[in-house]
Amino acid sequence: MPWKLLLKLMLFAVIAGLLYMFFEHFSTTGPEQIQTFMLSFGIIAPLVFILLFALRPFVLFPASIMAMAGGLSFGPIIGPAVTYIGSLAGAALSFFIMRKVGHKIRAKKWSGRGEVIQQNIENNGFFYITALRIIPVINFDFLSYLSALSRVKFHIYFRATMVGIIPGTLAFNFLGASIVDLSPAMISMTAATFLIAFTIPVLIRKKMKQKNMDIDLLPDEQL
Repeated sequence: MPWKLLLKLMLFAVIAGLLYMFFEHFSTTGPEQIQTFMLSFGIIAPLVFILLFALRPFVLFPASIMAMAGGLSFGPIIGPAVTYIGSLAGAALSFFIMRKVGHKIRAKKWSGRGEVIQQNIENNGFFYITALRIIPVINFDFLSYLSALSRVKFHIYFRATMVGIIPGTLAFNFLGASIVDLSPAMISMTAATFLIAFTIPVLIRKKMKQKNMDIDLLPDEQL
């Protein structure tokens, strides 16, 4: 094995190990503990949060907890912004890395539910990926990897992700912000956002039935 490749693998292993230990520590805590940690970085806290959110997919740390921590740490305006940027960065990194290293898996013939999802991603890329980002029947990170293994173009995947993550980003950030801001306005805004976030999937399901696209995964088939 060339020494440069070995060095890269060792560096990757060290970084992955540190990330795992960090996120493993916070997996037993909640948004409040992440808030304390984030605000300790002072003025660069938003940049640190974006970086951590971008790297989050590689340790499968729950995006919802990070999003709530964003609203809790930075409020209902900056919180959604840094969460949105971090989510997009993580989705892009996941896509590029999987497409780079997953060429052997891409050559594999898919079957069953995986085949159906792959076909829908390739044939109805923008709408289908947007729908799966909004309707949480498939893990966020798994969808990123699955999209990378399909033949969908990155710009379609990325634009669909940009649209699809908006409802969840706002809902969980407002929920986090409402922990420290119990004003009637904040509570009303949070409730309204969650109502919209739950209504949109219903409308999308109806649209997908019209397009004959199956999105309903049985509990034992969830990915």
